[in-house]
Amino acid sequence: MRLLPRSLFGRTLLVLVAGLMLAEIASQVVNFFDRGSGVYRLGAQQTALRIAQSARILNRLTPVQRDAVVEEMNGPNFSVILSAAPVTVRKGFAEHDRYEQALGTLIQRYLRSQWSTSVQITSLGRASRPKNYEAVDTSPLEQWIARHFYFVLPGTYSIVSQIKLEDGTTAVFYARIPQEPLSRIESLLPRLLLTLTIFAALGAVAVRAITRSLARLARAAEQVGANPEGAPLPEHGPSEVRSVIHAFNRMRLDLRSYVLERARMLGAISHDLQTPITRLRLRAEMIPDAGSRAKFVRDLDEMEAMAGSALEFFKTLGNEPQRQPLDVGALVGSLCEDWIETGRDVSVQGVARGPYNSHPQALRRCIDNLIENALRYGGRARISIEDDVGSLRIAVRDEGPGIPVDDLERVFEPFFRLEQSRNRDSGGTGLGLAIARNIARWHGGDIHLRNVPGGKGLIAELVLPRTANGRGPA
Repeated sequence: MRLLPRSLFGRTLLVLVAGLMLAEIASQVVNFFDRGSGVYRLGAQQTALRIAQSARILNRLTPVQRDAVVEEMNGPNFSVILSAAPVTVRKGFAEHDRYEQALGTLIQRYLRSQWSTSVQITSLGRASRPKNYEAVDTSPLEQWIARHFYFVLPGTYSIVSQIKLEDGTTAVFYARIPQEPLSRIESLLPRLLLTLTIFAALGAVAVRAITRSLARLARAAEQVGANPEGAPLPEHGPSEVRSVIHAFNRMRLDLRSYVLERARMLGAISHDLQTPITRLRLRAEMIPDAGSRAKFVRDLDEMEAMAGSALEFFKTLGNEPQRQPLDVGALVGSLCEDWIETGRDVSVQGVARGPYNSHPQALRRCIDNLIENALRYGGRARISIEDDVGSLRIAVRDEGPGIPVDDLERVFEPFFRLEQSRNRDSGGTGLGLAIARNIARWHGGDIHLRNVPGGKGLIAELVLPRTANGRGPA
């Protein structure tokens, strides 16, 4: 199972959102600890001052007066017990020693005397709690936090401070420092989610603006083979993306210029080859031996056919730099009529749903090569046209011996022929299917061969892509 999105947009947005979430969580944690530290410092000072002031007041009172004052002091978070001797208090955690020392120093400062003072941070059991002093229910998480980060949740444990008054009486103070409730984090969650949502939305807009240009570039790259004559891609987006698009546009122009220049060059070569071939024909007529003369002329015919077949495609593309809508049904119908007039068995069924943007002469050559191949090896050609929103498919079926499965792709190689003889009438030049596939791929499509299931024959299917408007590649 893939955990990461496949698209650049998804991965960039995921990294951005994850980074924002971690940063926001870290910020809230730092804020929580910082605020807890500030609240603790203020609460510790107030608690130490209250203990020291209470001790000074009790020191000035008579034993009878002290009992009445202690009764008024006692409450759920602060309580006092007067004892003739120090009381035994359960030892707290070692992590709290520095807090105990700091509180003891504060109390001594506020007492302004050298009375014996001790401070212990501990948890009180039911038997050791004074009257009216309430217990606090805490969760294991709060206890763990209070043990290791006491300043965050000091109210989890009680402060027990024992001060020996001047008459020898020990005043035992039980106090709990005020704290920020841990439940405050729950109130931060909506704000955290709101912040993340806002930043995620802004991040999505920013990332989409960047990746949109890359997506257009990817689509344009996929269409280079289907339509090298397309308009250049608009150069939008960040400077780095614009530079990539600019380089891509230049590459497509260079590629198109190279292909067309090659087509013009090969067209010129095709024209120039006619002169030496004509001279060779004239010289062949002067050969006295009739058998040798016939073989020489046959070789010249085959050479002329091979050169013409190999170069005609490029010459056609060079003369048709722009595509235009073509009625494919009418084109196939006219090809069938031409072959029928020569006495060949050709039929067609099906219609195209609309025009197709193409190079008319090149596409005509492609379909004609498939028909000619079917007639040469199968004696007849059955053509079917299927057209939908996604693709235009033209299948040509013959009734020949078919092709071995291992050779279904090899027959598209230039000059490869299953017919091993040098007879051009029986084996052809070996370029018909290669040229047909080249034309199909020039239009963004392809040609697939398959043997007829359960019988003799071969099906050559031309598949051409349709765009959303149903008019072929733009």
